[in-house]
Amino acid sequence: MIISIVTPTFNAGSTIGEALLSADQPNDGTEHLLVDAASKDNTLEVANRFPRVRILSEPDKGIYDGMNKGAQLARGEWLLFLQGDDWLPKGTLEAYRRATEIHPEAEMFCGDCEALKNMSGKWESVWSVVDPASKKLTVKNIALGEPMINARLIRKDVFQRMGGFSLKYSLASDRDFLLRCAEAGIRQVEIPSMTYRYRWHAGSSTMTEGNALSEKLRHENLGIAQRHQELVSDNKEAVRDWRAKLAIEQAMNALERPNMKLLIEAFQHGLSSRPWWIFSLCSEIMGALPGYFGRGCRTRTMARSSTMEFNA
Repeated sequence: MIISIVTPTFNAGSTIGEALLSADQPNDGTEHLLVDAASKDNTLEVANRFPRVRILSEPDKGIYDGMNKGAQLARGEWLLFLQGDDWLPKGTLEAYRRATEIHPEAEMFCGDCEALKNMSGKWESVWSVVDPASKKLTVKNIALGEPMINARLIRKDVFQRMGGFSLKYSLASDRDFLLRCAEAGIRQVEIPSMTYRYRWHAGSSTMTEGNALSEKLRHENLGIAQRHQELVSDNKEAVRDWRAKLAIEQAMNALERPNMKLLIEAFQHGLSSRPWWIFSLCSEIMGALPGYFGRGCRTRTMARSSTMEFNA
């Protein structure tokens, strides 16, 4: 049994060494493929220090294109996706190997994961998913929870059968893929081992909360929610809840800026998810009013702009 680790990169020179080193664990049945998108920094120079890593470097259509390419080139029966700025905890590969031996019927495995943030020179956990129920491959968990694609070991034939990652989405295709897997009834087994650590930093494409990619991610997720609401026959309620929640987030963001186009789009999504969505939005607005008045009738965006101007 071979596990193929796939690492897509683009200008990851500052972190790729740690990622590759974390994957260099005792395991005879492992290969590591680095699929680089023609980096301009020292990514390849660092990667070449790891002789066991197979390297492909050529322009691509984004991170999911790189992951699809890696899956296509993989020689193993199992796929594990490691981003160039994250880590595999010690024992990850052995934990997965034991799991495949105990559960030969499984098509996917999911371990624990956590996100680490550098605080005053020390890496500290800012969130984690360890509860077995939260890791189950269900439409509800994938829509309303964390997709955790990197904490999952996936059979290559299942990945191919499901069509891999859609290139329609540049940030949220992993959630779309896992929703399709949940809807198709892919058999997953949860294992009680920490198998992935995300690095929380400003340039991360996976830890997007509060950074410049947040709005784009929300837009993609709304599109995915709409598509799966139209397609899913079972568990549609979870997708509706997810779409309604995303629409409220977009509406509040549009009111903050303000942006009428985004607001209209939010109303379209919200009312298509729940007829009474407008009441949920009103409740959210009422909850935000104390802060608004406390800032002197200024939105958070206006308050941040004033602070920046004062500091300048």
